[in-house]
Amino acid sequence: MLKFCARLEGYAGVAALVVMFICIAIQVFFRYVLDNALEWPEEIARYAFICAVFLGASLAAQEGRHLEISVCKHCFGPRVHYALTVISTVFTLLFCVVMAIWGVRMVLFVAESEQVAASVAMPMYSIYLVVPLGMACMFLRSLNHTLTVLRKSRGPKNGAADPGKSHEENALSEMSKSW
Repeated sequence: MLKFCARLEGYAGVAALVVMFICIAIQVFFRYVLDNALEWPEEIARYAFICAVFLGASLAAQEGRHLEISVCKHCFGPRVHYALTVISTVFTLLFCVVMAIWGVRMVLFVAESEQVAASVAMPMYSIYLVVPLGMACMFLRSLNHTLTVLRKSRGPKNGAADPGKSHEENALSEMSKSW
């Protein structure tokens, strides 16, 4: 089920990027070739970009590809590296929770106000839905990734650790690849 959701997210993110590209190409063609700018492609491209960003953030969390400043982690040794990784993960999870709650509140507010997109007559709450959805998925993926890495840091199973490396170093190398 988790792989299906990841594929669905990936396909939706790619679809959003394709829609964005097509809308921008249409807008450029109409504006510069036909000298007749359309209203809707710019708005649809903007919404597709927002969708791609929030879905992409969730996918990046799944693969541990979010940006970080890692100078402090590498300067102070493995224990500080491990502690900073855990602290940054806690802040990421907290951020996801706050953004998901805020996103739900925004969706409810926009749905109650019955706002409609300017040029495409689409309900705005459907566009805002991607914020809590993306943040909830990012929370779950970050939590799953962190728990997986922490389980690996407990020690080798059946002597599977790299020779010459401690359990902590193995976990840190895994975390540094992903966080």
